[in-house]
Amino acid sequence: MRSLALILISLALLGCAVALGPGFNHSYRSVDVSATSIEPTHIHVQVTDKLENVGNRSLSYLDVTLPGGPSFGTRDIRISVRGKNVASRSVSRQSGPSLRVSFDPQWLQGEQREIAFAYDLEPAPEGRGVIAATPDGFYLADPNVFPAWQSPLGPFAQASLRAHTQQLEVTVPSDFRILAVGREQRSERRGDSVIHRFEMLGAEFPPYLVAGRYQERRAETGRGAVIFWTRERLDEKMAGMAAERLSATVATYEHLFGAVTRNRFPIQIVETSAELAPIVIAVPDIAAASFPEGVLFDRRAIALGLATAPVLDLADYELARTWFGWHVRPRPEADLLLGRGMALFAALHAAEARTGAAGRQQEIVRLIATYDDMGPASDEKLGFGPVVGYSRAELTAQSYKAALFLLSLEDIAGEEKFHRAVRRILTDMAGQEIGSDELRSAVESEAGRNLAGVFHAWLDRPGLPAEFRARYALR
Repeated sequence: MRSLALILISLALLGCAVALGPGFNHSYRSVDVSATSIEPTHIHVQVTDKLENVGNRSLSYLDVTLPGGPSFGTRDIRISVRGKNVASRSVSRQSGPSLRVSFDPQWLQGEQREIAFAYDLEPAPEGRGVIAATPDGFYLADPNVFPAWQSPLGPFAQASLRAHTQQLEVTVPSDFRILAVGREQRSERRGDSVIHRFEMLGAEFPPYLVAGRYQERRAETGRGAVIFWTRERLDEKMAGMAAERLSATVATYEHLFGAVTRNRFPIQIVETSAELAPIVIAVPDIAAASFPEGVLFDRRAIALGLATAPVLDLADYELARTWFGWHVRPRPEADLLLGRGMALFAALHAAEARTGAAGRQQEIVRLIATYDDMGPASDEKLGFGPVVGYSRAELTAQSYKAALFLLSLEDIAGEEKFHRAVRRILTDMAGQEIGSDELRSAVESEAGRNLAGVFHAWLDRPGLPAEFRARYALR
């Protein structure tokens, strides 16, 4: 071990770029989606990746996680390498089920390979993300709708999992407004359709797409603009009220988590014709989904009113997913903790910023009460995921428990140290999947103490620790 450490130090001091293990560089990705190719319930997607073998050996395969999740699946998957269809087989990785893409001949060191995917997305009847196409709208607003490469197996493996340059091309009717990550390069009209092209250099987020026929209302605030896209033009007063609240929420998140984009963009609120499934927040018959720095609401939320408290509370939750959901992606087994739980944690801080320290106490008491209302803790599944197999009530209870656990860690480490740990995760793991191990490591490093007992008390036992309940008991 000592000799290996000396070798590593020597290489670092010499600035040597010699690879110590298998690896690849993901230089380019293009995504092509055409509204004209959409069946009533299917969306066709083509993805082309350019990779370079920068490791210390040839590779006979790479593993890739294909699109899939609670809100959609895939069918008719075709994979080609250098234009030739290749066979693949299912494998199990720590990050979840994947496909193993074989290379024949082997992928040599220093060699580039172009690998293409073609598949249809199948929206599920219920789910968190939005995969939908209707005559009035076209939505790809889920970070998991595109293939995700896995690092090669082996010691000292290295891989740039997110492409340095990404391009998105989409064809939509000419009267559609369109929103996507990156900078629009040019558009091209073909008959009644327009081809929009976007380029992303070192993009902060995976590609997404929101398009449709909308009336636009722009509301300016002291913290920036909020843009509303709705079927019917939104009342100016309502837009202004909602914009003030939403811009304040995002300002709180940027203070809490740090900025996730180099350039400031308007917050975007969009009505979707797709019917979204209810999520963890207890709100009356409304639902939403996130995209980077934006929220999709279904018609039920629009009918209730964008400036009403339940809708704004739901928007607070979804806006937090820009950081934990899009900027970094919780692994399936950590989504309850670092996806849903972290969003509730962030929303509580937004409420505290509006109401002060007393509001924090009230919000925590409310979270505890909501958790208790979900049912007896004796039947509780231990840990925080994965979400498969949970009822909606169980998902809600575990999400609220996850938020309370994060608040407990914040109390133990101290706000400044805990927030610094969270910001470190977001900086160091941008574009990658994260889990509870990364959270524990970052918080322990900042707090300067071992938190094994705290994690055990929350993850391996049902209910809430008695000490935590006592701290926030009603006075």
